[in-house]
Amino acid sequence: MKLSIGRLTEYLIYLLSFSFFAGKSYQIISGLIIVSFFIDVVRLKRWAVFKDPLFLIFSAWCAYLFLSALWAVNPSYAISGASHLFMWCLLYLAIRSTLVTKQQIDTFIMLQAWVVLFVALNSIVQFFVGYNFFGIPLEGSRVSDLFNERRTIGHLLPVWLGLFGSMLAFPGFSKKRYLLYATALLGLLLTLPLTGTRGPLVIMAIFIPLIAWMSPYRKWAFTALGGLLVAMMCIVATTPVLMDRLETLSHPFKDQQHTRIPIWLTAIEAFKDNPILGVGFHNYRYRVFDYYEESFESDEINPETGKYAYHAHSPWLDILSEQGLVGIGFALAMLATIAFSAYRSGANVLIGSMGVWYAFSLLNSTLTLSSARWSYFMILAISFFAIILNYKKATAEKP
Repeated sequence: MKLSIGRLTEYLIYLLSFSFFAGKSYQIISGLIIVSFFIDVVRLKRWAVFKDPLFLIFSAWCAYLFLSALWAVNPSYAISGASHLFMWCLLYLAIRSTLVTKQQIDTFIMLQAWVVLFVALNSIVQFFVGYNFFGIPLEGSRVSDLFNERRTIGHLLPVWLGLFGSMLAFPGFSKKRYLLYATALLGLLLTLPLTGTRGPLVIMAIFIPLIAWMSPYRKWAFTALGGLLVAMMCIVATTPVLMDRLETLSHPFKDQQHTRIPIWLTAIEAFKDNPILGVGFHNYRYRVFDYYEESFESDEINPETGKYAYHAHSPWLDILSEQGLVGIGFALAMLATIAFSAYRSGANVLIGSMGVWYAFSLLNSTLTLSSARWSYFMILAISFFAIILNYKKATAEKP
């Protein structure tokens, strides 16, 4: 019975790989993972799992977010937002504490590779044919998710890039395994510009050369990377919409003058008025009109019609406005812990942290902790990094 429950958690984590694009099924599977994990912990009295440094930081952070209900305009939203985030942190703990052996992690990453290859093939077909395998049309020359037009895929790609890039930097795989992981990585690199997502491109410019350099097949890696870059440039050059998106990198804030910038300015005003504690977790939306100024000239905030932004569209401004400097302290403690672990573990683990640095960077305007959906993928990036850490430890241990 004990063994079957532990294996159930493991199999549910494998299943999680197939649920990211199927509506809210990822939430259901995540909940089942957490329940089965805790049953296993109680039965086996594995209390040591709660000593994980990142989980301790998460727990203290979420306790503060729950506490923010005391000064939030809408305390129920602060509590519900903190509850969602804590659930994702429990998922992190379950993944970190379950996938610990080399065989388990190899199985997980193999499944990820096949999921990624299907996602990449689906995106390529959608781009060139106009529809993907599930009949979802191409929108403005930008590929979408598998079953709808939401672009979750654009924010998952950096997480997967870090995962497969890290695997390619580990020695000892068979040539077939290297080929599978390399093909998955190339598929991701080809898919990324098709999504029109710009933020990950900057992170890629840092990590992709490092991945090629760390590969046991360095010559072939740089050759494949060069060929891929040529292919990507040809696709972008012949697609006006994608070309326009990439050209905005030279002036990243010009097209945000009446959209994101007014939202950021409003968040800054909220922080200036509540610098220590913020306005309360998940409460930016309820204080928008208190801090918005007409001079910001926003197309997305209008006090007369009641139109408002749901969050600050920036991981750090979201934390500053809703959690204040206390929240920033927790975020910096978390990232410092991850950075120290990556530094101590070597370049292959550093590559595996790529998704984390994107998720908590200024390069995206979607991922925020106050959004239940997007905070899921932020914590997932940390969970994938933890898998790489476990793999490093497992491969370093003597058989």
